[in-house]
Amino acid sequence: MKRYFRIILTALLLAVPVVANAQIGIPGTQVTFRLNGDDWRYLRTFQLEDGADVYLYCYVGQLLLDDEGDTVLPFLRIYVHEDYEGDIYELAYERYMQQPFQSLNEYTHGAGLPKRGGLGYVGAYTNPSDQKDYQFMMTYFKDGDATVEFRLETTKDTFKEMEFEFNDILESIK
Repeated sequence: MKRYFRIILTALLLAVPVVANAQIGIPGTQVTFRLNGDDWRYLRTFQLEDGADVYLYCYVGQLLLDDEGDTVLPFLRIYVHEDYEGDIYELAYERYMQQPFQSLNEYTHGAGLPKRGGLGYVGAYTNPSDQKDYQFMMTYFKDGDATVEFRLETTKDTFKEMEFEFNDILESIK
């Protein structure tokens, strides 16, 4: 019943258009964040096999082209793990094992992390399916019984264009 209530609440919350600089609540948590007006679009919510809910947004603010001339759609994925048994370091390691990446920077306070702490990465990897290099910012933190992850990603050659946007979203997390 709790799962169905959260799904209905999510649908209602996400049906409301994003208003510039409005805080958006993540269902099942006390976490809010802000997107920059019409630059981002909600795409969908889905559930992973491990039970985590994933909220997917895509950046549509301006046309971004990579060095090969391909259109790039930066994205934001928010993962919510209810009652995760491990700590954030174990979750970060599980993510790494699912998709190995190079850590360009690791931090335990600052953008995207609540004052009580968390773990953040700036990382990079090469996608084997398209052979493109990607760069991302990812944060992990606890919110009550839930563990929350924010992942903002784009191609390596468009990361500098999106870094301000990514940091702005991470800094808005409350």
